Amino acid sequence: MTDRLKAKVAIITGGISGIGKAIAEDFLAEGAKVVITGRRSELGAKVAADLGDENQIIYLYQDVSDEAEWYEIVEKTISHFGQWDILVNNAGVGGSGKLITETTLEEWKQVIDINLTGTFLGTRTALQNMEHGSIVNVSSVLGIITPMPSVGAYAASKGGTRMLTKAAAIEAIAMNKTIRVNSVHPGFVETALLPPDMKLAMEQQHESIPSFGQGEDVAKAVTYLASDEAKYTTGSELVLDGGALAGRR
Repeated sequence: MTDRLKAKVAIITGGISGIGKAIAEDFLAEGAKVVITGRRSELGAKVAADLGDENQIIYLYQDVSDEAEWYEIVEKTISHFGQWDILVNNAGVGGSGKLITETTLEEWKQVIDINLTGTFLGTRTALQNMEHGSIVNVSSVLGIITPMPSVGAYAASKGGTRMLTKAAAIEAIAMNKTIRVNSVHPGFVETALLPPDMKLAMEQQHESIPSFGQGEDVAKAVTYLASDEAKYTTGSELVLDGGALAGRR
């Protein structure tokens, strides 16, 4: 299918690699114009150049935890493309991998600042500047259930993203704005955040449904939520985990 996002302009944070890049590719294929943001300028510029010309996609430097930069990103987006219709809050970090008792305040704040505060700032900016549109927040199955130790900060940030999404959806309705706000909750996706030993263990399993997903699996779900096909969907959480929450072994 094509043109599901025709005539729409999207900002995708963390859009220069992993899930974010996959979302950008799918959005472009569906007719959107795209702004990808991130903190690695050389990589961001290369990804944008590889995916299309400046009439289709541009890269902008952004630290999502910096409040002032959000207003700059929106201003530059509207200046370049003339409008703004979709926000994908995707930028995130995986955390230190330490137990809560061993996690420093600095390590905690790094995860919360990027994963949760960045999503708050983006969501707030969209609600302030949009009248119509879609916000999709990339959370995680670890924002719903935490079946392992050493993910405390990450799980807290993603659980916060889950509930922030629902609160924003209700507030958009109360503001009489046709802005839909939804979250996606990937399980283990094959990106740089997936530990090599976990990836190896998963690859050795022989099951009909893979234990870990690909970026494009998440991208297709985000495209649906961003499109007008999801006009009746807001405040929802879409889980993409290969059956993990259903109790797969």
